[in-house]
Amino acid sequence: MFKAYEQRQGRLFPAYLDEGLDPSDPVFWIDDIVDGLDLTALEARYAVRGEHAYAPRMLLKLWLYGASQGVVSGREIARRLRYDLRFRYLAGEGPWPDFRTINRFRERHAEDFAEVFRQTVRLAREAGLGGLGIVAVDGTKLRANTSRHKAMSYGRMRKEEKRLDREISQLMNRMDQVNRSEDERHGDDDEGSGGLPAELHDREARREKIRSLRQKLEAERGDRLTERSQRSFADPDAVMMATGDGSLQYAYNAQAAVSEDGLIVATGLTDAVRDCDQLEPMVEAVEAVTGELPGQVLADNGYLSETALGRMRARGQRCLVAVAREGKAPRRWPKGPESQRMHRLLRLPWARACYRRRKTQGERPFAEIKAAMGFRRFGLRRRWKARGEWNLVCAAFNLRRMKALTEAAA
Repeated sequence: MFKAYEQRQGRLFPAYLDEGLDPSDPVFWIDDIVDGLDLTALEARYAVRGEHAYAPRMLLKLWLYGASQGVVSGREIARRLRYDLRFRYLAGEGPWPDFRTINRFRERHAEDFAEVFRQTVRLAREAGLGGLGIVAVDGTKLRANTSRHKAMSYGRMRKEEKRLDREISQLMNRMDQVNRSEDERHGDDDEGSGGLPAELHDREARREKIRSLRQKLEAERGDRLTERSQRSFADPDAVMMATGDGSLQYAYNAQAAVSEDGLIVATGLTDAVRDCDQLEPMVEAVEAVTGELPGQVLADNGYLSETALGRMRARGQRCLVAVAREGKAPRRWPKGPESQRMHRLLRLPWARACYRRRKTQGERPFAEIKAAMGFRRFGLRRRWKARGEWNLVCAAFNLRRMKALTEAAA
C-alpha cells in the first residue's frame, strides 16, 4: 500500500506566510535588519503628490535578499513573487511590483545604496564585528553591461564621422533643391508642414554620439591613443580589461576593504585597469565609513607604487604591500626607496606571517559574491550606477556574513 497522493486537493496557506518558512531562513534576518535601517534620505526622493509608490523598504528587502541568494535580476525577483514564499513574505499581501518597478528602484537609488552599505557596516561594528586591526584591500574585474559588439575603435570613429558628414551634407543639398522647387511652384510661405526629415535627425544624432565618444577617448588616452583604441556605445564609462578567465571584456575594477572577520568595510569602483592608485582612496574610504583607520593594511603586488607607499608612510598608515607576484621572489632588487624598504620589511618573520592572511581575508568575499551569490556582471550602465549596484551587492554580502558569524558564535 502507498500513502495517499492527490494533486487536486484544495489546501489553504498558513494564516501567516512566516509560519510556512524555516525559522532559520535568512529572509527573517534581512527583514529585521532592513526594518532597523534609517531610510529617510532614500524615502525623501519620492513626491508627496501623485499615485502612491511601492514602499521603498519593501523593494530594498527584495533586492538585498535576492542578491544574497543569487537572484540579481529584476525579472527573476518578479517571477519569484509568484511562487517563492520567502519573496512573498517580504513583499507583503500585495499588490506586488512588476519587474519594471523593481528595476527602476535599483537604478533610481543607485547613489543611496552607499548609505545602505555604510549602515550595514555600522550595525556589524555595534555588534562587535568588523575589526580593523588588519584590513585586506583587494580588487576584482566585473564585466560591464555591454560587449565588444557595441564598441567602435578610434580609427573607425573618425571614418564614420566623415561618412556621416558627407551624407548629412548631401541630404541638406537635396532639401535645398526640393525647397527651391516648391517655392517656385507654390510660393515661399510654409504652413507648418516643413521640418527636418527623420533620416537627417538619425544621422545627426549618431554623428554627435560618435563625436562625443571620440573626444572623451582622446582626452582620456592622450599620447597613448592609437587607431585601435576603442570604447563602447552602450556603456561609454566601461573599459576593456582582462577578466579572471583570461578574456578581454568591457569591465569595471571593483574594490573592497575586508575586515579581520571577513566583512567588507569599504568599497570602491574605478575604470582604472591597475590597482596602483587605489590604495590610499580605499584607506580613506575605510575611515569615512567606520570613523577609524586600519591598524595594518595588506595589499597584493598590484597596489605597489612609490607614490602609494610614500603617501601611506607620510600619513603614518602601516601597510604591507607585496613587491612581487604572490608566492614568488622579486626577479631583481626594487628600484625605488619605498619599494626597497617594503621588500626588507616583508622579509621579517612577523611581516610574512601577517601578510599570509591577505589571500584568504581579501579574496574570500569576491569568491562568495561571484560563486555563491552569482554576481559576475553589472546590470546597470555608467560608472555611477554601477558603483551603486556594487554597494548594494556588498551590503547583501555583509548581511550574509553577519548571519554566519552570529550563528557560529551562538
